[in-house]
Amino acid sequence: MGSLKKLLILSIWDDPWSLGEGSGVPDERHFIRRFRDAGVELHFLIPESADGRVRRGEEGVHFHTYGNVFHKARILPSPLRRLTIPYIYTCSVYGDLSRMVEQIEPDVMLGFSHYAIEPISRIGRQRGIPTAVKLFGVMYLAWEDLPVLQRWWLNFDQDRALKHPLDKYIVLNDGTMGDRALATHGIPAEKIEFLPNGMDFEWAGTEIDVAAERARFGLPVDKALIVTVSRLVKLKRIDLLIEAVSKMSGEARDRAALVITGDGRDKPALEEMSRALGIDGMTYFTGALPYDSMPRILRSCDIFAATSELTNMSMPPCEAMLCGLPVAAFNVAGTSEAVRDGETGLLIDNGDTGAMAAALDRLVLNPEMRGNLGRGAAAYAADNFMSWEERTTRELEILEQLASKKDHA
Repeated sequence: MGSLKKLLILSIWDDPWSLGEGSGVPDERHFIRRFRDAGVELHFLIPESADGRVRRGEEGVHFHTYGNVFHKARILPSPLRRLTIPYIYTCSVYGDLSRMVEQIEPDVMLGFSHYAIEPISRIGRQRGIPTAVKLFGVMYLAWEDLPVLQRWWLNFDQDRALKHPLDKYIVLNDGTMGDRALATHGIPAEKIEFLPNGMDFEWAGTEIDVAAERARFGLPVDKALIVTVSRLVKLKRIDLLIEAVSKMSGEARDRAALVITGDGRDKPALEEMSRALGIDGMTYFTGALPYDSMPRILRSCDIFAATSELTNMSMPPCEAMLCGLPVAAFNVAGTSEAVRDGETGLLIDNGDTGAMAAALDRLVLNPEMRGNLGRGAAAYAADNFMSWEERTTRELEILEQLASKKDHA
Protein backbone atom coordinates (compact mmCIF):
# COMPACT_ATOMS: atom_id res chain seq x y z
CA MET A 1 0.00 0.00 0.00
CA GLY A 2 1.19 3.50 -0.82
CA SER A 3 0.57 6.83 0.89
CA LEU A 4 -3.19 6.69 0.28
CA LYS A 5 -4.73 4.70 3.10
CA LYS A 6 -8.00 6.57 3.75
CA LEU A 7 -10.04 8.39 1.12
CA LEU A 8 -13.05 10.53 1.99
CA ILE A 9 -15.48 11.04 -0.92
CA LEU A 10 -18.22 13.67 -0.86
CA SER A 11 -20.90 12.64 -3.36
CA ILE A 12 -24.24 14.12 -4.40
CA TRP A 13 -25.65 10.69 -5.35
CA ASP A 14 -27.27 8.26 -2.94
CA ASP A 15 -27.16 5.44 -5.51
CA PRO A 16 -24.38 4.56 -7.98
CA TRP A 17 -26.88 3.65 -10.70
CA SER A 18 -28.50 6.55 -12.57
CA LEU A 19 -31.58 4.53 -13.61
CA GLY A 20 -32.10 2.35 -10.55
CA GLU A 21 -30.34 -0.71 -9.15
CA GLY A 22 -28.17 -2.28 -11.83
CA SER A 23 -29.15 0.18 -14.56
CA GLY A 24 -27.04 3.10 -15.72
CA VAL A 25 -23.36 3.97 -15.60
CA PRO A 26 -21.19 1.63 -13.45
CA ASP A 27 -18.33 4.11 -12.87
CA GLU A 28 -18.59 4.12 -9.08
CA ARG A 29 -18.70 0.32 -8.87
CA HIS A 30 -15.44 -0.02 -10.80
CA PHE A 31 -13.90 2.81 -8.74
CA ILE A 32 -14.77 1.06 -5.48
CA ARG A 33 -13.46 -2.29 -6.65
CA ARG A 34 -10.09 -0.92 -7.79
CA PHE A 35 -9.44 1.16 -4.68
CA ARG A 36 -10.58 -1.56 -2.30
CA ASP A 37 -8.31 -4.08 -4.08
CA ALA A 38 -5.44 -1.64 -3.51
CA GLY A 39 -6.16 -1.65 0.24
CA VAL A 40 -7.57 1.91 0.38
CA GLU A 41 -10.23 2.44 3.03
CA LEU A 42 -13.12 4.29 1.39
CA HIS A 43 -15.55 6.56 3.23
CA PHE A 44 -18.46 7.95 1.19
CA LEU A 45 -20.48 10.86 2.52
CA ILE A 46 -23.74 10.67 0.54
CA PRO A 47 -27.23 12.20 0.79
CA GLU A 48 -29.92 10.29 2.65
CA SER A 49 -32.06 8.33 0.22
CA ALA A 50 -35.36 10.04 -0.55
CA ASP A 51 -37.20 6.71 -0.21
CA GLY A 52 -35.54 5.68 3.05
CA ARG A 53 -33.25 3.02 1.60
CA VAL A 54 -29.98 2.48 3.44
CA ARG A 55 -26.89 1.89 1.35
CA ARG A 56 -24.87 -0.96 2.79
CA GLY A 57 -21.11 -0.95 2.90
CA GLU A 58 -18.71 -3.83 2.63
CA GLU A 59 -15.24 -4.60 3.87
CA GLY A 60 -13.18 -1.42 3.54
CA VAL A 61 -16.11 0.60 2.16
CA HIS A 62 -18.23 2.76 4.48
CA PHE A 63 -21.25 4.94 3.76
CA HIS A 64 -22.20 7.94 5.88
CA THR A 65 -25.12 10.27 5.17
CA TYR A 66 -26.10 13.92 5.27
CA GLY A 67 -29.49 15.56 4.80
CA ASN A 68 -30.75 15.29 1.24
CA VAL A 69 -30.98 18.97 0.32
CA PHE A 70 -31.77 18.17 -3.31
CA HIS A 71 -34.91 16.31 -2.29
CA LYS A 72 -35.97 18.93 0.24
CA ALA A 73 -35.47 21.75 -2.26
CA ARG A 74 -38.09 20.27 -4.59
CA ILE A 75 -40.72 22.38 -2.82
CA LEU A 76 -39.10 25.50 -4.32
CA PRO A 77 -40.01 26.81 -7.78
CA SER A 78 -37.53 25.50 -10.36
CA PRO A 79 -35.69 28.82 -11.05
CA LEU A 80 -35.35 29.56 -7.32
CA ARG A 81 -34.19 26.02 -6.64
CA ARG A 82 -31.48 26.30 -9.29
CA LEU A 83 -30.28 29.64 -7.93
CA THR A 84 -30.14 28.60 -4.29
CA ILE A 85 -29.01 24.95 -4.31
CA PRO A 86 -25.24 25.70 -4.54
CA TYR A 87 -25.44 27.88 -1.40
CA ILE A 88 -27.83 25.60 0.49
CA TYR A 89 -25.72 22.56 -0.32
CA THR A 90 -22.45 23.98 0.99
CA CYS A 91 -24.08 25.23 4.20
CA SER A 92 -25.91 21.98 4.87
CA VAL A 93 -23.04 19.57 4.21
CA TYR A 94 -20.22 21.58 5.78
CA GLY A 95 -20.76 20.44 9.37
CA ASP A 96 -21.12 16.75 8.49
CA LEU A 97 -18.02 16.88 6.32
CA SER A 98 -15.99 18.57 9.07
CA ARG A 99 -17.02 15.91 11.57
CA MET A 100 -16.11 13.14 9.12
CA VAL A 101 -12.66 14.65 8.59
CA GLU A 102 -12.07 14.75 12.35
CA GLN A 103 -13.33 11.20 12.76
CA ILE A 104 -11.43 9.38 9.99
CA GLU A 105 -8.47 11.71 9.29
CA PRO A 106 -8.37 11.06 5.52
CA ASP A 107 -5.23 11.30 3.42
CA VAL A 108 -7.18 12.88 0.54
CA MET A 109 -10.63 14.41 0.12
CA LEU A 110 -12.37 13.79 -3.21
CA GLY A 111 -15.59 15.38 -4.45
CA PHE A 112 -17.96 13.84 -6.96
CA SER A 113 -19.39 16.72 -9.06
CA HIS A 114 -18.84 20.48 -8.89
CA TYR A 115 -21.23 20.86 -5.93
CA ALA A 116 -18.58 19.26 -3.73
CA ILE A 117 -15.80 21.67 -4.70
CA GLU A 118 -16.51 24.53 -2.28
CA PRO A 119 -16.90 22.50 0.95
CA ILE A 120 -13.88 20.26 0.35
CA SER A 121 -11.79 23.24 -0.76
CA ARG A 122 -12.52 25.15 2.44
CA ILE A 123 -12.02 22.23 4.79
CA GLY A 124 -8.98 20.94 2.91
CA ARG A 125 -7.22 24.29 3.23
CA GLN A 126 -8.11 24.57 6.91
CA ARG A 127 -6.85 21.07 7.74
CA GLY A 128 -3.97 20.79 5.28
CA ILE A 129 -5.58 17.84 3.47
CA PRO A 130 -5.01 17.39 -0.29
CA THR A 131 -8.19 17.84 -2.31
CA ALA A 132 -9.51 16.73 -5.70
CA VAL A 133 -12.75 16.66 -7.62
CA LYS A 134 -14.01 14.17 -10.17
CA LEU A 135 -16.17 15.79 -12.84
CA PHE A 136 -18.19 13.34 -14.91
CA GLY A 137 -18.73 16.01 -17.56
CA VAL A 138 -19.07 19.80 -17.51
CA MET A 139 -22.47 20.28 -19.17
CA TYR A 140 -22.48 23.66 -21.00
CA LEU A 141 -19.31 25.07 -19.43
CA ALA A 142 -17.31 25.03 -22.69
CA TRP A 143 -20.09 26.67 -24.75
CA GLU A 144 -18.54 30.09 -25.20
CA ASP A 145 -20.77 31.17 -28.09
CA LEU A 146 -24.03 31.26 -26.13
CA PRO A 147 -25.78 34.59 -25.45
CA VAL A 148 -24.38 36.13 -22.26
CA LEU A 149 -27.45 35.70 -20.06
CA GLN A 150 -28.11 32.16 -21.25
CA ARG A 151 -24.53 31.18 -20.67
CA TRP A 152 -24.61 32.66 -17.15
CA TRP A 153 -27.85 30.85 -16.33
CA LEU A 154 -26.56 27.48 -17.52
CA ASN A 155 -23.14 27.76 -15.89
CA PHE A 156 -23.27 30.08 -12.86
CA ASP A 157 -23.09 27.19 -10.37
CA GLN A 158 -19.98 25.69 -12.01
CA ASP A 159 -18.44 29.14 -12.53
CA ARG A 160 -18.92 29.81 -8.83
CA ALA A 161 -17.56 26.44 -7.74
CA LEU A 162 -14.37 26.77 -9.78
CA LYS A 163 -13.40 29.90 -7.87
CA HIS A 164 -12.54 27.61 -4.93
CA PRO A 165 -9.11 26.05 -5.53
CA LEU A 166 -8.32 22.33 -5.36
CA ASP A 167 -5.13 20.36 -5.85
CA LYS A 168 -6.43 18.17 -8.69
CA TYR A 169 -9.31 18.14 -11.17
CA ILE A 170 -10.09 14.72 -12.64
CA VAL A 171 -12.27 15.40 -15.69
CA LEU A 172 -13.86 12.61 -17.73
CA ASN A 173 -13.88 13.03 -21.48
CA ASP A 174 -17.56 12.60 -22.27
CA GLY A 175 -17.34 14.99 -25.20
CA THR A 176 -18.29 18.15 -23.27
CA MET A 177 -14.68 19.36 -23.61
CA GLY A 178 -13.99 19.63 -19.90
CA ASP A 179 -10.25 20.19 -20.27
CA ARG A 180 -10.87 23.24 -22.45
CA ALA A 181 -13.53 24.57 -20.07
CA LEU A 182 -11.30 24.32 -16.99
CA ALA A 183 -8.36 25.92 -18.77
CA THR A 184 -10.62 28.80 -19.79
CA HIS A 185 -11.52 29.22 -16.11
CA GLY A 186 -7.87 29.61 -15.16
CA ILE A 187 -7.21 26.11 -13.80
CA PRO A 188 -3.48 25.38 -14.37
CA ALA A 189 -2.82 22.59 -16.86
CA GLU A 190 -0.76 20.64 -14.32
CA LYS A 191 -3.81 20.35 -12.07
CA ILE A 192 -6.08 18.89 -14.78
CA GLU A 193 -6.24 15.15 -15.46
CA PHE A 194 -8.37 14.54 -18.56
CA LEU A 195 -9.37 10.88 -18.65
CA PRO A 196 -11.61 8.85 -20.97
CA ASN A 197 -14.63 6.95 -19.73
CA GLY A 198 -13.90 3.32 -18.96
CA MET A 199 -15.10 0.58 -21.28
CA ASP A 200 -15.88 -3.11 -20.81
CA PHE A 201 -13.62 -4.38 -23.58
CA GLU A 202 -14.91 -7.93 -23.24
CA TRP A 203 -18.13 -6.68 -24.87
CA ALA A 204 -16.25 -6.53 -28.17
CA GLY A 205 -15.89 -10.30 -28.18
CA THR A 206 -19.35 -11.17 -26.89
CA GLU A 207 -20.89 -13.83 -29.12
CA ILE A 208 -24.68 -13.84 -29.23
CA ASP A 209 -27.54 -15.53 -31.04
CA VAL A 210 -29.12 -12.41 -32.57
CA ALA A 211 -32.54 -13.98 -33.15
CA ALA A 212 -32.66 -15.38 -29.61
CA GLU A 213 -31.61 -12.09 -28.04
CA ARG A 214 -34.14 -10.11 -30.05
CA ALA A 215 -36.84 -12.53 -28.92
CA ARG A 216 -35.67 -12.13 -25.32
CA PHE A 217 -36.07 -8.34 -25.53
CA GLY A 218 -39.33 -8.56 -27.50
CA LEU A 219 -37.82 -7.08 -30.66
CA PRO A 220 -38.53 -8.01 -34.29
CA VAL A 221 -36.16 -10.52 -35.86
CA ASP A 222 -36.51 -9.36 -39.47
CA LYS A 223 -35.83 -5.59 -39.17
CA ALA A 224 -32.78 -3.33 -39.11
CA LEU A 225 -32.86 -2.11 -35.52
CA ILE A 226 -32.02 1.52 -34.74
CA VAL A 227 -31.23 1.72 -31.02
CA THR A 228 -30.59 4.49 -28.54
CA VAL A 229 -29.74 4.12 -24.85
CA SER A 230 -30.53 7.11 -22.67
CA ARG A 231 -32.27 8.64 -19.72
CA LEU A 232 -35.55 9.86 -21.14
CA VAL A 233 -35.21 13.52 -20.24
CA LYS A 234 -35.34 16.72 -22.26
CA LEU A 235 -31.63 17.28 -22.92
CA LYS A 236 -31.27 13.81 -24.52
CA ARG A 237 -33.68 14.95 -27.27
CA ILE A 238 -35.22 11.55 -27.95
CA ASP A 239 -38.17 13.50 -29.35
CA LEU A 240 -35.92 14.59 -32.23
CA LEU A 241 -35.02 10.97 -32.91
CA ILE A 242 -38.69 9.98 -33.01
CA GLU A 243 -39.37 12.89 -35.35
CA ALA A 244 -36.45 11.86 -37.59
CA VAL A 245 -37.65 8.25 -37.80
CA SER A 246 -41.11 9.50 -38.79
CA LYS A 247 -39.45 11.38 -41.68
CA MET A 248 -37.61 8.34 -43.06
CA SER A 249 -38.66 7.05 -46.45
CA GLY A 250 -41.49 4.51 -46.57
CA GLU A 251 -39.10 1.81 -47.78
CA ALA A 252 -36.66 2.41 -44.90
CA ARG A 253 -39.44 2.49 -42.29
CA ASP A 254 -40.75 -0.82 -43.63
CA ARG A 255 -37.32 -2.38 -43.12
CA ALA A 256 -36.51 -0.82 -39.73
CA ALA A 257 -37.61 -0.58 -36.12
CA LEU A 258 -36.68 1.92 -33.42
CA VAL A 259 -35.54 0.64 -30.02
CA ILE A 260 -35.53 3.15 -27.14
CA THR A 261 -33.76 1.75 -24.08
CA GLY A 262 -33.92 3.69 -20.84
CA ASP A 263 -36.39 5.36 -18.54
CA GLY A 264 -37.21 8.81 -17.24
CA ARG A 265 -39.92 11.37 -16.73
CA ASP A 266 -40.40 12.00 -20.48
CA LYS A 267 -41.26 8.40 -21.34
CA PRO A 268 -45.09 8.85 -21.44
CA ALA A 269 -44.78 11.94 -23.67
CA LEU A 270 -42.38 10.13 -26.02
CA GLU A 271 -44.73 7.16 -26.27
CA GLU A 272 -47.59 9.52 -27.12
CA MET A 273 -45.42 11.31 -29.69
CA SER A 274 -44.63 8.05 -31.47
CA ARG A 275 -48.36 7.30 -31.65
CA ALA A 276 -49.18 10.79 -32.92
CA LEU A 277 -46.56 10.49 -35.68
CA GLY A 278 -47.78 7.06 -36.70
CA ILE A 279 -44.62 5.11 -35.87
CA ASP A 280 -45.75 3.43 -32.64
CA GLY A 281 -45.96 0.12 -34.51
CA MET A 282 -42.22 0.25 -35.25
CA THR A 283 -41.11 1.76 -31.92
CA TYR A 284 -40.13 -0.39 -28.93
CA PHE A 285 -39.64 1.10 -25.45
CA THR A 286 -37.68 -1.46 -23.44
CA GLY A 287 -37.47 0.56 -20.22
CA ALA A 288 -34.28 0.60 -18.16
CA LEU A 289 -32.29 -2.61 -18.51
CA PRO A 290 -29.59 -4.03 -16.22
CA TYR A 291 -26.15 -2.87 -17.27
CA ASP A 292 -24.92 -6.41 -17.80
CA SER A 293 -27.54 -6.84 -20.54
CA MET A 294 -26.19 -3.90 -22.57
CA PRO A 295 -23.74 -5.88 -24.75
CA ARG A 296 -26.52 -8.30 -25.70
CA ILE A 297 -29.00 -5.64 -26.73
CA LEU A 298 -26.38 -3.53 -28.52
CA ARG A 299 -24.97 -6.47 -30.45
CA SER A 300 -28.47 -7.57 -31.44
CA CYS A 301 -29.12 -4.14 -33.02
CA ASP A 302 -27.71 -2.60 -36.21
CA ILE A 303 -27.43 1.19 -35.84
CA PHE A 304 -26.97 3.47 -32.85
CA ALA A 305 -28.63 6.91 -32.95
CA ALA A 306 -27.34 9.71 -30.69
CA THR A 307 -29.24 12.98 -30.31
CA SER A 308 -28.17 14.56 -27.00
CA GLU A 309 -28.03 18.33 -26.69
CA LEU A 310 -24.74 18.23 -24.78
CA THR A 311 -22.55 15.56 -26.36
CA ASN A 312 -22.87 12.39 -28.40
CA MET A 313 -19.55 11.02 -27.24
CA SER A 314 -20.93 9.86 -23.89
CA MET A 315 -20.75 6.23 -22.79
CA PRO A 316 -23.68 4.69 -24.74
CA PRO A 317 -22.47 5.76 -28.22
CA CYS A 318 -18.93 4.69 -27.36
CA GLU A 319 -20.14 1.34 -26.01
CA ALA A 320 -22.14 0.87 -29.22
CA MET A 321 -18.98 1.50 -31.25
CA LEU A 322 -17.15 -1.08 -29.13
CA CYS A 323 -19.91 -3.55 -30.07
CA GLY A 324 -19.47 -2.78 -33.77
CA LEU A 325 -22.43 -0.48 -34.41
CA PRO A 326 -22.14 2.55 -36.67
CA VAL A 327 -23.34 5.72 -34.93
CA ALA A 328 -25.60 8.33 -36.50
CA ALA A 329 -25.10 11.40 -34.30
CA PHE A 330 -25.88 15.08 -34.13
CA ASN A 331 -22.52 16.86 -34.32
CA VAL A 332 -22.43 18.73 -31.02
CA ALA A 333 -19.50 19.64 -28.72
CA GLY A 334 -16.72 17.01 -28.99
CA THR A 335 -18.79 14.31 -30.72
CA SER A 336 -16.64 14.29 -33.87
CA GLU A 337 -13.62 13.09 -31.87
CA ALA A 338 -15.12 9.58 -31.85
CA VAL A 339 -17.98 9.65 -34.36
CA ARG A 340 -16.00 10.27 -37.54
CA ASP A 341 -18.15 10.88 -40.57
CA GLY A 342 -17.76 8.08 -43.10
CA GLU A 343 -15.36 6.17 -40.84
CA THR A 344 -17.16 5.18 -37.63
CA GLY A 345 -20.60 6.56 -38.41
CA LEU A 346 -22.43 9.52 -39.87
CA LEU A 347 -22.39 13.06 -38.45
CA ILE A 348 -25.49 15.19 -38.82
CA ASP A 349 -25.84 18.95 -38.38
CA ASN A 350 -27.02 19.57 -34.85
CA GLY A 351 -30.79 19.29 -34.51
CA ASP A 352 -31.50 18.68 -38.22
CA THR A 353 -34.11 15.92 -38.08
CA GLY A 354 -34.46 15.79 -41.85
CA ALA A 355 -30.74 15.12 -42.23
CA MET A 356 -30.91 12.53 -39.43
CA ALA A 357 -33.76 10.80 -41.30
CA ALA A 358 -31.66 10.76 -44.48
CA ALA A 359 -28.66 9.31 -42.61
CA LEU A 360 -30.80 6.58 -41.06
CA ASP A 361 -32.26 5.84 -44.51
CA ARG A 362 -28.77 5.31 -45.89
CA LEU A 363 -27.77 2.99 -43.06
CA VAL A 364 -30.99 0.96 -43.10
CA LEU A 365 -31.06 0.47 -46.88
CA ASN A 366 -27.34 -0.20 -47.33
CA PRO A 367 -26.18 -3.20 -45.25
CA GLU A 368 -22.69 -3.06 -46.81
CA MET A 369 -22.21 0.55 -45.71
CA ARG A 370 -23.54 -0.36 -42.27
CA GLY A 371 -21.04 -3.19 -41.97
CA ASN A 372 -18.07 -1.11 -43.10
CA LEU A 373 -18.86 1.71 -40.67
CA GLY A 374 -19.50 -0.77 -37.86
CA ARG A 375 -16.10 -2.36 -38.38
CA GLY A 376 -14.54 1.10 -38.43
CA ALA A 377 -16.31 1.95 -35.17
CA ALA A 378 -15.06 -1.24 -33.49
CA ALA A 379 -11.49 -0.62 -34.69
CA TYR A 380 -11.55 2.97 -33.41
CA ALA A 381 -12.89 1.82 -30.04
CA ALA A 382 -10.19 -0.85 -29.69
CA ASP A 383 -7.43 1.65 -30.46
CA ASN A 384 -8.65 4.70 -28.56
CA PHE A 385 -10.79 3.78 -25.57
CA MET A 386 -9.53 2.78 -22.12
CA SER A 387 -10.54 -0.24 -20.07
CA TRP A 388 -12.07 0.24 -16.63
CA GLU A 389 -8.95 -1.31 -15.10
CA GLU A 390 -6.70 1.23 -16.84
CA ARG A 391 -9.00 4.16 -16.04
CA THR A 392 -9.43 3.41 -12.33
CA THR A 393 -5.74 2.57 -11.96
CA ARG A 394 -4.93 6.02 -13.31
CA GLU A 395 -7.32 7.59 -10.80
CA LEU A 396 -5.62 5.62 -8.03
CA GLU A 397 -2.19 6.86 -9.16
CA ILE A 398 -3.39 10.48 -9.21
CA LEU A 399 -4.76 10.31 -5.68
CA GLU A 400 -1.71 8.37 -4.44
CA GLN A 401 0.46 11.24 -5.68
CA LEU A 402 -1.69 13.72 -3.77
CA ALA A 403 -1.46 11.66 -0.59
CA SER A 404 2.32 11.47 -0.89
CA LYS A 405 2.47 15.28 -0.99
CA LYS A 406 0.68 15.36 2.36
CA ASP A 407 3.27 12.95 3.77
CA HIS A 408 6.07 15.29 2.72
CA ALA A 409 4.36 18.53 3.70
